[in-house]
Parts: sequence; C-alpha cells; structure tokens
Amino acid sequence: RDKEWQKKQLQLDSTDPRHNPNLNRDQNDPEFWYHAARKPFNKALLRTEQHWNSRREVWLKQFEQVKDMNQKRELLAELLEDCSTEVKRLVAPILHFNITMKVLTGFVEKGAKMQKSFEEVISAEESLGVLQGIRNRVDEFGSQAAEDMLVEYDARARSLAEERQAQQGEEKRVADVHTLAQIMNWGQKCKKDGLVEWEQGNWAEAYVSWRQADDTLRPFKAADKENGQLLSELHGAVAKNLSQACMKLGYWQEAVKAAETAAQLCPEDHKAWFRLACALEGLGRLDEAEECLHKIDECSVGRPDRTRIAKDTQAKREKLQALRDREQASLKKTVEKALARNVFSEEREDHQIHPALAKNTSTREPLEDSTQNSVQKHLTREGAKDLLLELRDAYRDTTFQMQIFKLARDVHGQKDLFLANLSKLALPLQKPILEQFGFEPSEKGVKEMKQALQEHLHAATIDEDIRRAADETTMAFYGVMYDKLTRDDAVDSPPSLEVRLGRDPREQSE
Repeated sequence: RDKEWQKKQLQLDSTDPRHNPNLNRDQNDPEFWYHAARKPFNKALLRTEQHWNSRREVWLKQFEQVKDMNQKRELLAELLEDCSTEVKRLVAPILHFNITMKVLTGFVEKGAKMQKSFEEVISAEESLGVLQGIRNRVDEFGSQAAEDMLVEYDARARSLAEERQAQQGEEKRVADVHTLAQIMNWGQKCKKDGLVEWEQGNWAEAYVSWRQADDTLRPFKAADKENGQLLSELHGAVAKNLSQACMKLGYWQEAVKAAETAAQLCPEDHKAWFRLACALEGLGRLDEAEECLHKIDECSVGRPDRTRIAKDTQAKREKLQALRDREQASLKKTVEKALARNVFSEEREDHQIHPALAKNTSTREPLEDSTQNSVQKHLTREGAKDLLLELRDAYRDTTFQMQIFKLARDVHGQKDLFLANLSKLALPLQKPILEQFGFEPSEKGVKEMKQALQEHLHAATIDEDIRRAADETTMAFYGVMYDKLTRDDAVDSPPSLEVRLGRDPREQSE
C-alpha cells in the first residue's frame, strides 16, 4: 500500500545483492529458486496452491468414499435378499445407520476371508448378537445411540490400527541414487527455510518447513552405508529442530516423537537426548527426563566439551528436582487444605472424586440413578493401576491435547465452562478402556469406574504407584489447564511455561 516503500524495495532488489542474493545468481542454480520462494508474496502464492491441492485431494477422497459406500449399500441390499426373514426383520429398521453398514461390511469381508457366504456369516449366533445389540440400543435411546456407537467403533478401529502399526514398525523404502539426491536436496532446502524463519522469530513458519522436511525424509532409507549415514544425519538435524519448534508452540507430544526420532537416528548425539529431556519435562514425565540426562553423560565421554555438557546437565537436574519439590509442596498444601475443610471426614456425605476421574455435572437431573440398583464393581490394586495408566496414555494423545487446548481457548480459561465440556471430549477415549476393564462403554460405565477407583484413592494408606499414576492421569486429563484447575486461586499466578521449564526463549536451533 505504501508506494514509496514498494519503490524502494524494487530498487534494492535490482541494485543491492545484500538485499537480493539472487541478483548475481544464475537462474539454473537451485538456490535462485529456493530464495525466490522465500519472498513473502511468492510464499503466499505457494501456500495457496498447496492448500487448494490438498483440498482437492480431500474432495476426491470423499467422493470415492461416497461412491464406495453407495456400491456397498447396493451389494448389501442384494445379499440381504437371500437371508432369512428373521434377519431381514432384525436389520431393516437399522440399515440406514452408518454403524450398521460398517458391521455388515465387516461380515462381507469376514465371509471372503473364511470362504463362506454372507448368509452363513450373518446367521451365526455371534453376528446376530452384535446386530441385536445395535437394535436394542437404537430402540431404547434413538439415533443418538447409533452415532455414539459409530464414534466408539471408529475409535477402536483407530486404536487397533495404531497398535498394529506400532508392532510392525514403519517400513522404509530403499531409495535409488536419483531419488536419494532429490529428497536430500529438498530436505536441505526445507531445513534452511526453517532456519531463516526461526532467526526471524516465526516459530510457526519454521515448524511448517521442518515438518515438511521430516515428512519427506522419513519414508526412505539409503541402499549403502555411506549415503545412509548422510541421510540419518540430515534427518536427525531436522528432527531436533522440529522438536524445538514444537516445544515453542506447545506441541509437547509431537516434540517427544520428533526428539525420539532424532535420538534413534543419532544415538550418540547429546543434543538429541537433551531435546528429548526438555520435551518430557514439558509433559511432566520427570523420571524419563532424568534417564535422558544419564544418556547425555554417556554420550559426552571423551568429548572435548564434556565439562560444558556436564554443567548443562547438572543445571537441568537441579531444575527437575526443583519441579519435584514444588509438586510435593503443592500436593502437601492441597491435602492440608482438604483436611481443614473436613473433606475426609466420615460425616461428609458427598464423596470427593479424584481429579483424574473428574466429570462434569449436567444441569439436567437424571430420571433415575441406575448405579444405585446395580452391583458395584471392584478393581484389584494392579487393575486400578493399569486402568489409570491406560487412561493416562489415552489422554496424552496429541489430538486430545490439541482439543483440550482449543477448548481452553474457546472458553477463555473459565474453569466451570471448561469442566462442563471436558467430559464430552474425553468420553470417546474412555469407552474402549472402559470396555477393556469390564465396564459399560457409556456415562454409566464412567460412574462405575469412578466408584471402583474410589476404594483405592480413598484408602487409609494409598499405594504410592496408584497415587503417582492418578496424579499423572490428572495432569494429562487437564492438559494446559492443569495448573489453573489444581492451584489455589489465592496463590500467585505461576510463571510462564518457558520460564518454569528453565528455557531461554532466545534459544537457537541448529
């Protein structure tokens, strides 16, 4: 908009090589186009093109899914014609729900694998039991029950897929010389783009560039050892920088994954282990961060800068210990305050629920308390510990943490509004775990789980492992709101996250 400023910029571009490094470069040089792409206007054009290309791929994928679903509906309609009248009567009222379509599609795939007809598979006692369960829930609770079952089904499918992928591991493709040169050149370009943005303080732009480099380098491996080492060093440097950018932006789960990748690629690199220690510290996993510091001590043996590294690790250990002391002091103060208010008094009628099991209280009164008429379920000590650890791991999922962050931002940090919506957000994650431990995958099951855990959390002598697991689950469940929800309002507000974790905001990446 400022014509004089634009005129001055154009003049500098055409006369000053310090302002425009491309002035004396040949257009055949790749750096010429790399630098041109970093210009704000050109970058905006490229981002717009990438956005619409991505949207086009999403639309095409959705279109293919719709076509595939329509074909499956036609196929299932034909297959159901050959089934018995009993099956038709059972399926017809719920056939239009997506959960029914997914279950029936699973029967078709099962029949293909077992070389059985669709009629034989759907007429089996187990299959009829599944369909009858869907029918009963829909008849009792309506279409909302079908949506809840679909969410639960998708959550379990994703969980099984992630477990299968974790067991098999990510299989990398062997890149030929030409492909290897292309991905390494592109990785170097994205790494440099990220460094330029980092130096200007644009953490989000640096994150995007390093994420792009990581996505490019991750699927490949070199055919020979020498090129494999070069590829590992480049990918390790990108992963370390990506971890640093994630920590700046508060993406702690992703920061841990990136740092773990860097540590796997370069196990002797003390910086990779230090990044991992910082990321684990941000999640409150202090014991694991301490183990990373021991790894740094092992890596620093024989290095000329061992004294400096030892000084840094000792400073980090002191900060971790300070965090532990602070946590213990906060817990002690909370217990003292609870005792002063007679929270643990036998005369108190309403039992307090541990924050790890916190669930919002709806303004609608239930028609009846179904838990009063049912037999209370119990958990062993090991079962209670395993249940809390499963909940902790589920709550630490990156997607869930980002949802918590968005919820906290949407409610402007208000405690009541945050807690009123948190339970709805957590229920899809809780359902598979509830079913795994023998509870009903519903709000009723959540209440039963709370009652079973109360026996261990309100015991005269609480098991130390259970207490620690409950505290870690609480921290993961509340996410970015943990400090605000667990700290007394009368206490001074805590320092910023960067200062609390002992990091210098001006810390540079490689």
